[in-house]
Amino acid sequence: MKAADRGEHLAFLIHDAQKRLRQEFTRRVAAHDLTPATARGLAFLSARSGASLTALSEALEVQPMSMVRVVDDLEARGLLRRESDPRDRRAWQLFLTADGEQVVDEIWRILDRIIAEACGSMGGIEIEALRAGLKAIIAGLQKIQLAETT
Repeated sequence: MKAADRGEHLAFLIHDAQKRLRQEFTRRVAAHDLTPATARGLAFLSARSGASLTALSEALEVQPMSMVRVVDDLEARGLLRRESDPRDRRAWQLFLTADGEQVVDEIWRILDRIIAEACGSMGGIEIEALRAGLKAIIAGLQKIQLAETT
């Protein structure tokens, strides 16, 4: 590949798109007094109600001590509640409140708007091809990682 073409390398294009998506998401959720970590935490808990702090930390790739601050903030704002884990008295299960569920709905609307605006020049077939391609890349990377761990 020519040096001039390297900026068009698929890996760099994916990275650039992800960076710009993250920046735009950060800007838009800030208008709702959310950080990317709090927004991602709420979205995770909407899909994994009752998850532990450890599971949340691992899913978001955040240190547990940092995640405690996020959970404290969300709880203080009435967006989630902690309940003692019946299987382990030292652990907590995390659940969204009704207000938390409403915020998650807004997070998905924000993401839908960003994608609609970013993909405005693409047709439905192109968007589905992009989705399928990204899923294939993810599956391929997971296969590589699995092979390296075995």
